[in-house]
Amino acid sequence: MNKLQQPLEIGRQHAFTLVELLVVIAIIGVLIALLLPAVQAAREAARRMQCTNNQKQYGIGLHNYHAVLNALPGLAARKARTNGSICCPGGQLLSPHFWLLPYMEQSSLYDSLPKGNSPEVWIFGKCEPYNKAVADSASMVSQVQIAAFRCPSDPAPNLTTAIANDTTDCPSATVSTVTPTATNNYMCCIGSATGTNYDVFFRTDGTFYNDSFTGFNAMIDGTSNVIVLSEAIVGDGSARGAAPGHPGRQPWLRSGIEELAGDNTHFKEYAGGCGLTPDPDLDSVLAGTSEFFGWRGYLWLTARAPATLFSTYSTPNPLHPDLGWRSVYGFYAARSFHTGGVNVTFGDGSVRFVSSSVSLELWRNYGKVNSGTAK
Repeated sequence: MNKLQQPLEIGRQHAFTLVELLVVIAIIGVLIALLLPAVQAAREAARRMQCTNNQKQYGIGLHNYHAVLNALPGLAARKARTNGSICCPGGQLLSPHFWLLPYMEQSSLYDSLPKGNSPEVWIFGKCEPYNKAVADSASMVSQVQIAAFRCPSDPAPNLTTAIANDTTDCPSATVSTVTPTATNNYMCCIGSATGTNYDVFFRTDGTFYNDSFTGFNAMIDGTSNVIVLSEAIVGDGSARGAAPGHPGRQPWLRSGIEELAGDNTHFKEYAGGCGLTPDPDLDSVLAGTSEFFGWRGYLWLTARAPATLFSTYSTPNPLHPDLGWRSVYGFYAARSFHTGGVNVTFGDGSVRFVSSSVSLELWRNYGKVNSGTAK
């Protein structure tokens, strides 16, 4: 057979074998696994930077407010000073967030809340305002979402319907439906909450309390050593009593315990050290006297303890739930989803990242305007 008569060879087409394909997929999977944490870390770093910028904006607003009025905004009612009563005047208390609106490019929103000493200034119904529907006059403002009041690391919704719609024992409530409220991550510091300083209706050892209007000159420790703002995690929205059972085993990050007893007995026991133990067995302390609730950061407009306030009683991100009474005062901690700590704004306007392992003594002193340690 000559060369011309030999059959032509058909070119072979090479392809991956099944083993080779599995090896390639495995390598790609390993590379993704190695890359994903770096990507997530970069994203969290960006979110933490945005959180820092939000707090810097808030700090600038505080300084601009102080430059005009020679004091920082207090927890007070618009066009009406509260009289020190614990119950109904609390329905009028506006947060420092509200007072700072004109200094954070939100003048129109500030002006949209009705003026005067009439019921129009009420945020909630006139009775036990901590769990009543939002008043008609405040419903529009309460729903406005402000990006500067939310930490991007917290995936909680920007609106919540956590406030109970119970007007049966409050005939003076002005509405019968729940108004969604805009949530908030940034909390003003009421002080250390040691002793009786958890009660914002009296002068505390911190910057903010009822009708405080604290000036920088009151910060004996120096403005760079006094905390005015930190962050917390928005609550899960559960209503009081919605998660019965052992309170210490509830998702404490997005929740707290509301004490029903009115004699402060359990506050004293909590302050005695129970609340500082990891995941404490609070049944022995609070059995039959408390309910679980998830209203942390439920409304930036109001100066209610779970909504816009915190203390330095516990170090950041403690492993125990918050504890409050009538949502007016209590032990509400700084918390965040940032790894290892929280962003904190000091009186001089600087924002620093404070570790969860910070010394308890130092952290509590940071909350005070005069810790007695200044040199």
